[in-house]
Amino acid sequence: MTGVGSPVQRFLDHRMTIAEWIGTAVLLGTPYLVIGVIYTVLGNDYAARTDGLRAVAAFVGGIVYWPVLLLVGSCTP
Repeated sequence: MTGVGSPVQRFLDHRMTIAEWIGTAVLLGTPYLVIGVIYTVLGNDYAARTDGLRAVAAFVGGIVYWPVLLLVGSCTP
């Protein structure tokens, strides 16, 4: 019985290729990374106080953890 089932079941039965999964990940991840770069470059001075490998780690950490840093920065005086 093809086509019989709930809309949720039909949606979950859809098969995706590897290329579609990669494309979906890029579409969902790009805004997160862009916002993270903008937040890290404009909003934090802790990366400027470090040097070498710690500066790289601070920059990458700011990009990855920008939602947490934004929340902590808005909740603390």
